[in-house]
Amino acid sequence: MNKIAYKLPEGDLASRNQAIPQRHKIEGFIKEGYTVDLDLSGVYSISESYSDEIFGVLVVKFGVTKVLSQVKVRNAPPSILKSIAKVIQRRSNEVASKKVHSVGFDGLYAVC
Repeated sequence: MNKIAYKLPEGDLASRNQAIPQRHKIEGFIKEGYTVDLDLSGVYSISESYSDEIFGVLVVKFGVTKVLSQVKVRNAPPSILKSIAKVIQRRSNEVASKKVHSVGFDGLYAVC
């Protein structure tokens, strides 16, 4: 599987609307079969709505296993990883309750 590096904008990421174009790009990479090295260096904070628009929607569209195997978060502080994991878990539970299916979150990690 090919890898592609992608960097989120720097600063405090808070708007769901600003996250939509980022998700569309990541979604395209996933559909093309890339593993996305998602660089969060320079991101100071990420709101739950921003995180949900990217990670939560990707989980709904592709499933948690595919997202965790194809999106690798890099250079994110623990507080941001926790926010992302919370959203992924919530959306995964929503999907699981509809499909009666659950998975773990071992694929989410950061390289600093």
